[in-house]
Amino acid sequence: MLRPLAVLAARLRGRPVALCDGGDVDGLVCAALFKRAYPNGAVVLGAPSDVRRLWVRAVPWDFVADLPCPPRARLRADHHKTNAPCAEVEFYDPDAPAAAALAVKALGLEGDPLAQQLVDAAVQADTASVTDRRVWMLDLAIRYASYGERLAAVELLARNGLSALDEEPLASTARRGLERHEIIRKIVERIPPDEALLVYSPRSLGVSYRLMVLELERRGSKFVNILVRRGLVSYRLYCGARRDSGYDCTELAARFGGGGHRYAAGATIRAPLLRRHKPLHDLFEAVRPRAVYVLGACSGLKLPCTSIWA
Repeated sequence: MLRPLAVLAARLRGRPVALCDGGDVDGLVCAALFKRAYPNGAVVLGAPSDVRRLWVRAVPWDFVADLPCPPRARLRADHHKTNAPCAEVEFYDPDAPAAAALAVKALGLEGDPLAQQLVDAAVQADTASVTDRRVWMLDLAIRYASYGERLAAVELLARNGLSALDEEPLASTARRGLERHEIIRKIVERIPPDEALLVYSPRSLGVSYRLMVLELERRGSKFVNILVRRGLVSYRLYCGARRDSGYDCTELAARFGGGGHRYAAGATIRAPLLRRHKPLHDLFEAVRPRAVYVLGACSGLKLPCTSIWA
């Protein structure tokens, strides 16, 4: 309820409002660029699934970035092949390396050195080609931050760029991210590299599964899919493909009702009530790995599997 109230309060005060992806560096950089262009503006962070919510569809958004297009968007910047354009003014290019590379043009900030620094960070993070350790730390900080911490990060990034990592709450969330990433490192060390991998997590371990995908790719796997059980009949798919692999994650994600990029995509999947493992079996048929690596017990799966993390 806090996000709709924040939008209502901003509208009553005549402030512009933006909706940006809150899950990664690219989305938060887009939000920070908006705040740099409109310091009195209000930012709402969300996920692609939020765009289907009635209150999001009812709001006349001044700016939307790195998300599917809600019906009343005025200006939007996005680069997802699966997100069809619909805003009054679109900066849309599925070949762009990051939504921030389009947002900086949409918001008229191309001559701003700090804005360009943020765009460079978003491109590094979104293309998995990080060369600046500060970008790596920012990625960790964002993935393990609370909603309030992410909003604070947007304000800090808009004012100070990557120097914001020296300030709270980003400094603390980055340290938290390093601790969680150690769990990921221990898990991926137990998974032998293979061309196509399927990993199943029967419960959430409180880590970034997107970063786990990237670590498995770095260790030599070309096509990585992680399925995480989120509830009784709900799952989340994380797909990653190396750029030299020939695989297309958007094709796989679309089969399960999701979307994203060729090299990184995902989907939220619901299983039939009496066949709770059906998404895993369907994914196994689609990916055709040698086995499923289960972060827990293999019991009841009826698939070739190896338990690696109980």
